[in-house]
Amino acid sequence: MMMLSILLISFVISNTIAERTIERKVTDSVSKIFLQVEEKIGSFYSDMEGISTSLLYSPTVQTYMSSNDPLTMILMNSEIISVFSNTITLKENIRGIQLFDKEGTMVANIGAGTGEPVQLPVESTKYSGLLKDPDTNDTSTFYSITVPIYNLKSTLIKDYRGTSVFVMDVKNFNKILEGGKITKHSRLLLLDQNNQIMANEGNSPNFDTFRLEEWKNDNRYIVQTITLPQTGWRLISVIPKNELLQELDIIKRLNIATYVIVFCMLCLFFVIFSTRILKPVKAIMDFMKSYPKMGKNSRFNVVYHNEIGVLAVNLNKMLDEIDTLSKEIQLTQKQKYEIEIAKKQMEISAFRNQINPHFLYNTLECIRAIAFYYKVQDIADISTSLSNMFRYAVKGNDFVTIRDEISHVKEYAKIIEFRFMGRMQVAIEADEELLEVKTLKMLLQPIVENAVFHGLEKKIDNGIVQITVQKIAQNQVQYVIRDNGYGMEDKQLEELLNRLRQFDTSSHTEKEAKQGIGLSNIYRRIKLFYGDKSELTIESTLHEGTTITVTFPLHDHSEQTED
Repeated sequence: MMMLSILLISFVISNTIAERTIERKVTDSVSKIFLQVEEKIGSFYSDMEGISTSLLYSPTVQTYMSSNDPLTMILMNSEIISVFSNTITLKENIRGIQLFDKEGTMVANIGAGTGEPVQLPVESTKYSGLLKDPDTNDTSTFYSITVPIYNLKSTLIKDYRGTSVFVMDVKNFNKILEGGKITKHSRLLLLDQNNQIMANEGNSPNFDTFRLEEWKNDNRYIVQTITLPQTGWRLISVIPKNELLQELDIIKRLNIATYVIVFCMLCLFFVIFSTRILKPVKAIMDFMKSYPKMGKNSRFNVVYHNEIGVLAVNLNKMLDEIDTLSKEIQLTQKQKYEIEIAKKQMEISAFRNQINPHFLYNTLECIRAIAFYYKVQDIADISTSLSNMFRYAVKGNDFVTIRDEISHVKEYAKIIEFRFMGRMQVAIEADEELLEVKTLKMLLQPIVENAVFHGLEKKIDNGIVQITVQKIAQNQVQYVIRDNGYGMEDKQLEELLNRLRQFDTSSHTEKEAKQGIGLSNIYRRIKLFYGDKSELTIESTLHEGTTITVTFPLHDHSEQTED
């Protein structure tokens, strides 16, 4: 509040002094400029009065205007033109001279004309405003001086004989106003009786003379005007206030003094604020940043007996409570993880026990030996393939190479070809670089089995199961098992997908568990081992076939295999 009060008082005083200084300086400067311009224009009046008197009351013009003989006036016309030409050379801004008799008829002229009718008679010298261009009807750069002509030889006091009109160029007034600007963007203007700009010094944009009163009431500018005698023209000075403020050194010094005072107060305030607030807060912040490195048993040393000290005490209490809660949460999580691990191990054991009939493996070995004894090769081959399948199934490891998984499928394919007399085939296409990659066991064969018995077996024609093993983006392996079998209806496909979702939520029933290592079993196994990085999708069209895609991450499973 103290700083704001000092700033407010300083600014009020500064603005008051600035306004008074501006008004005084501008008033004095503009008044002097107006006097100088008025003197220059008055000198111009005197020059033109002398030129007009010398011309109009010369013997040639007097004789010409006093003669009533048309022939004499015709013969003297060349002399009049010669006199006019000499006069034009005396003043460079004279652009034309016109001579009218007392009836208003033009009897002689040279150079530019006014383009406007002359109001006669004229009793004294009159200055017009800006004239209009007779061709375009636009405002031109000319104005006129109308001078009456009297007969000097007449006994009458004023023997009116005619009128002379001097057409003048306004450019000479630009020279008169030159150097009259007070600041860089100020403007000095000369307006005629119709508020048309005859001359100006400066380039202030968007100046509308018809809004002169609004300009006078605008606080951003200082506007002064005077009316010139004899012509009725006006001089206008427009000066931006902000430019004048730059020259007011006293205001700058006052502002600097104010800023110094405020700066000193800020320094004092900062010292107090730093020692009483910032330093304790920084100490607490440093403690909070170093707390993870220092250990959970570290606490903040309370040395301040103000609000920061209260905050530090409560911080220590909060850390004690967090420590207690953390221990409880860790204990709870440990128990939860142990239960979850035990549950998963039981599930894995259950899945493996479903496919571990050792007695079948031993029986198949006997059948194979008998087939060799009786020289029945087909039975021996089928027994060998089935034996290899069960040998593969009873392996202890949950992870095998993709090469082994493909070999297992090939053994199954041999049995299928024997059974269906070559009507069904299994084609395998795999990337060579993926053959030694570890994968979860028993993924391909159950899917191929489903394709044969639920898709191809219902089909009368020959069928094929196409297996593609490939590497896709994001370092993942993809199995694509595609058959051209019977396919599924949309409703049947939706039921199958719902069953997968039920297995995903661990809500499968005993009946579903007895279904062995079908799609639901495979889906649950990849989710159990790979988590959300794995996926199983099913696409099927009735009478066209079914495509099952299994995607899982590519990484080394040696640690899991050992476990």
